[in-house]
Order: sequence, then structure tokens, then C-alpha cells
Amino acid sequence: MKKWTATLLTILHFCILPITLSAEGYLFFSPKSIASHLQGYNEVEKSAIAKDLTAIREICLQHQESAAQKRPLYIATAGAPGARKSTILERFLASSPLFAEVCYIDPDQRGLKFMAHTYYSQSLSNRVTADYKEYTEARKAAYEKWRGASNYIALTLLEEAFSEKRDIAHGTTSTGGHIYTFLPKIKNAGYEIVLLLCYCKESFQREAIQHRNEVQKFYQSTPEDAINKSLLFPQRMAAYFQNADTLYLFWSDDLSSKERLAAIYDSGKMQVIDQEALDCFIQKFSSDRKYLQTEGKSIPSWNELTSVYYDRF
Repeated sequence: MKKWTATLLTILHFCILPITLSAEGYLFFSPKSIASHLQGYNEVEKSAIAKDLTAIREICLQHQESAAQKRPLYIATAGAPGARKSTILERFLASSPLFAEVCYIDPDQRGLKFMAHTYYSQSLSNRVTADYKEYTEARKAAYEKWRGASNYIALTLLEEAFSEKRDIAHGTTSTGGHIYTFLPKIKNAGYEIVLLLCYCKESFQREAIQHRNEVQKFYQSTPEDAINKSLLFPQRMAAYFQNADTLYLFWSDDLSSKERLAAIYDSGKMQVIDQEALDCFIQKFSSDRKYLQTEGKSIPSWNELTSVYYDRF
């Protein structure tokens, strides 16, 4: 076990790029990488996006900066599409007045839904949607049109919040390959990292995506796309256990019942909240791990992951 832990730490170390701030002063999102999300938009559209950025900045960054003497907080979700991440994050933030001034940033929930100058006025007006047989198709086209802009807005605001040492709540999957460099950079900047790990069966994902698309009328992906991306979550689990100060493990059974907090890993200790939910979480991870092995992808076992976490404290 210790041999594997040492090996994993070595692998993660060499996967991580330098974590100091750039000469330009940005933490992770360079102006060039942020601007790349505006490719394909014309000047009129870019002007409208700038107006949306101004409006959303007022919504997301309206609170005061974090106290200088306090260690800033980075809270983020991690999980596949349809794993109830946004709901879990918002309930988590509502659970304590300590999070009242956190800057909540999300390209969908705090981006697209507030983009009045672009997403709504240009792609979801009555005139535009009348040309579609199904409103869901209009929503899909609007999402695909303005997703780049919402990412541009979210990344711009994240970089501003990081530069000011604000407390941040980040609605994201945390499953991109960049997560191995991103989390250490946040830690190096002095942040306390809290991750909300959201897991469920594929059947729940499919039902959740269909509910969001057909009932809530907010398109983000097809059920098929969500399922295809679901295996990225277990593959990034090592990054979560290697970098987070605190991990909250959530399991969802079905849409008719609330998500269940299975366990909390905090300061090198584990507290079981719901043993049955924790068993479901671990069983799903083990099942995904077994499937990934058949695909030639090797990831640590659950015991190896937790050992890495405990050995850090």
C-alpha cells in the first residue's frame, strides 16, 4: 500500500506544471486562453457578450472581498453531467451563513441563465423559436451557439475572483485533464479546497438529463453525451484525494428523493454519515474501475485513494 502511495505521489508530481503565478499575474486562466472562447463570434456578438459579462459580474462578484486574515475558500463540484452537481452545490451553499459572500460562478447556472443580451434575446426570442418544431431544439441551438461565450464569462470572473483572493464556489465537472495542474495551483495560491463529489448510476444520469431537457427546458447535453463522459469522473479521483482539504461524498438514488451525504473526509479523517450511500458510492467506483481496466486504463483502488489522502496529514 505504501509503495503504491509513493508511486502515485510521484506520478502526480511529474504531471503537475509549475504552480507559481505568471509574470502577467494570472493564476491559471491566461488572457489568451480566455479569449479563445470568443472564436467564431462577430464583433456585434462580442459587444453583446461584453454587456452580459458586465451584468453577470454584478451578480457573481457583488460581495466584498474575503477578509485578508482569512484563508480563502475554493468550493467546487466534481462529477459527470446529470449527477445533480448544481443542486448539491446550491444546497451546500444555502446550508450555512458562512457561505453568504462566496462568489458563485458557473458557466451554465450563473452564465447562460443570465445572458440576456445574447442567449435569450438573440437565440430564444419568440421570432427565433417559432422556426423550430420543438422548443427543446431551439434550446439546444442556443446552448451550442453561446456555450463558448458563457465559458469566456465564467473564466474571466474566476480569474478576477482568484486575483482578489475571494471565496469561490465553482459549478463545474472538475473532470478535465487540466485538473491535475489546476488544483495544485489553487492550493499554492493559499486556498482551502473543498470538493463535493457527486456520484450516481447511469440510469439516474439519463433520467436527470431527460428531466432537465424536457421538463425544465434547459438544454446542456444529451443523455448519451452525459453517459459517454461519466467515466472521466473516476479517472480524476486521484487528483481530488491528492489535493482537497475536505471531500464531501454525495450519492443520488432517484429524482424523487434527495441526494444523500455519504461521508466527509476532512483534515485527514473520515466521518461516515450514511453507510448505505457510502457503499453505493464505493461500489459504483469499483465497477467503473473494473470497466476501465478492460479498456486498458488503470486507476487506483478505493483503499489506495484513501491512503493517499490520509498520508497527507
